[in-house]
Amino acid sequence: MTVAAVGAAGALVAGGSLAASAASAATTSGVRYQQVQSATILFGPSLDQCSVIALSAAPSIGSPAYVSAVVENWTTNTCTGWVESSVGGGAWTNVSPQQVAPGGLGPNNPSWFKTGNYYAGPGTSVRACIEAGPSTAPATKCTNAVTLAASTAAPADDATGVYYAERQLGANANVNSSECFADVNSSTAAKSATSQANLTLQVNLGIGDIPCTGWLESSSDAGKTWTQVTPTYSLTSLSGETWAFSPAVADGTGQLVRACAQGTGAKVCGKPW
Repeated sequence: MTVAAVGAAGALVAGGSLAASAASAATTSGVRYQQVQSATILFGPSLDQCSVIALSAAPSIGSPAYVSAVVENWTTNTCTGWVESSVGGGAWTNVSPQQVAPGGLGPNNPSWFKTGNYYAGPGTSVRACIEAGPSTAPATKCTNAVTLAASTAAPADDATGVYYAERQLGANANVNSSECFADVNSSTAAKSATSQANLTLQVNLGIGDIPCTGWLESSSDAGKTWTQVTPTYSLTSLSGETWAFSPAVADGTGQLVRACAQGTGAKVCGKPW
C-alpha cells in the first residue's frame, strides 16, 4: 500500500518579487531519500490512518548505508513511531527514541516527523515501526527489513520534531507522468511568534529522468518581496518515490513562508503560511 504523501497540489501565488537569495540558500543540496518500505494502521475509511515509510539515504551523495523513517498521523489518536535494528540476524532492538505524532487535527492537516538516520549496511537490518489506536488496545506494525549496500559515507543529521503538513499550501510542478510536490510545514498547529517552517519535497515514480527541484522562500513585507531561505533540493523520478527535507527556518508572526517547485518549466509557488 502506498503511504499518503506529505503533500498535495495547492493554489499558486500571483505577484511578489524575489529578492536576492542568501548565500547559503543558493546551494543545491545533495541530501535525498528513496522510499523503500511502508506500513499502515487503518482505523476507518479514507485517510483515517497512521503510516510509516522507511527511507534509504543511498540516493544521497556518497550513497550512505543508512535508513530513517517518516511517521504520519491522520487519526484522532496519537501515533508513535520508532526505528529498530537487527545485527547478524539477532533480536530486534530500538535504535531511535519512540516519538509521538499527535492526532485530532483533521484530514487536511496531519502531523508528522522524521527520525534520524540509522546504519543499515551489510550484516545489519533496519525496520520502521508504528503503534496507534486506543490506549487500552493499541495496534503495532513494522515495515519489512531493509539492508543496504556498503558505504563509508556519513548521513545527514536531519531528524525533526513534530510538524503539521499545511497541505492546502503546497506547490505542484506536474512534469510528464511524474508529480513534483513541494510543501511548507509548520512546527505549530497555529501560527505563533515561535513558529518555524520546513520543506518537504517529493517526486513520484515516472518515466525517464524527470527533474524536480524545490525550496522555501520567506517574506517579511506581506508578500511584496521574497527571499530564498533554504538550499535548493533536487530529485528525479528514476529511483522511484524520492524525498528531501530542509532545515527549519523562522516563520513567526509577521513572516510568511511559501514552498516553490520547478520541473521542466517555470517555477510554481504555493500559498504562503
